[in-house]
Amino acid sequence: MVPNASVRIYRPRQMESIREEHRLKWRLHLSGSVRRFLAMICVVALVVGLLITQFFYGQMMDMRAQAEQLRGVNSQIYNQNVALLAQRARLTSKDRIVAVAAVKLNLFEPDQGQVRRM
Repeated sequence: MVPNASVRIYRPRQMESIREEHRLKWRLHLSGSVRRFLAMICVVALVVGLLITQFFYGQMMDMRAQAEQLRGVNSQIYNQNVALLAQRARLTSKDRIVAVAAVKLNLFEPDQGQVRRM
């Protein structure tokens, strides 16, 4: 048996009115010019957001490059400091001081028999 064309699925009228109220509640009644204006604002906000993101990305890359340069300079300074500390240790060693004093000032370390303690 084939149903007639005017037969519909039964839905209570309360359900239809609730759905319609819900649909009307969330529907915005805006004119075309206001919708176009809001769309333009959204597009402009998106573009500005992307530009700001790219700006901060560029700043971060510049800071990363500066940090790499500073790291290189810092390692050079560290290596130079180690070399200078080693040179200072060589120059201030007791053997070096005694040798320089003997040559330049004609001073010598006293022997065991020359030192008397009271």
